[in-house]
Amino acid sequence: MRLEINGWSSKITFSATHVIPTHAKCGRLHGHDYAINAIVEGEMGPDGVIMDFISVKEFLRGIAAELDHRVLIPAKDPGVRLSEHYVEYKVGDNELKLPRSDCILLDIGVTSAETLAGFVLMRMLEKVKFPTNVSRIEIGVDEGRGQGAWTGADL
Repeated sequence: MRLEINGWSSKITFSATHVIPTHAKCGRLHGHDYAINAIVEGEMGPDGVIMDFISVKEFLRGIAAELDHRVLIPAKDPGVRLSEHYVEYKVGDNELKLPRSDCILLDIGVTSAETLAGFVLMRMLEKVKFPTNVSRIEIGVDEGRGQGAWTGADL
C-alpha cells in the first residue's frame, strides 16, 4: 500500500529564486513556485493506517517554510563565497552579490529540482521517525505544476 501527499493540494509550496550555472537558459537568476510531494509505502499498521498523514505534512511544510522567499544557494558549488553579510556567487562571467539574509545555503552542488528532491529526502530520513511497517519513501519537488523530479529510498 501507499499513501500520497500532493504538495499543491496540501499547500506544501514555496516560492524561491535560483540559478543553474551550467544551463544555458537557467544560468540566469530566476524563480519558481515549487511544491513538495511525498509517497510513503508500507503495510497497514495495527491502527489501520500506514502512518499519520499529518506528521509527514507538517514536516514538509516546515521545509517549505525554510525555503520560501529565499535565494537557494548550493553551498557545495565552488563559485559560492560567503562573507558576514553577503553571499557572492560566481556564475559564468557574472558575479552575484546577494544579502546573506535573503539566501538559504543548502548542502548540495546545484539547485535543480533533482537535487532539491534529494535534499528534502535526506532531511526527512534524518528527522522523521517512520514506523517499522513503512518500507519506502519518495519525495518529488515540482518547479511549477506538471514538471518535477522524484527520488526515493528504501527503509
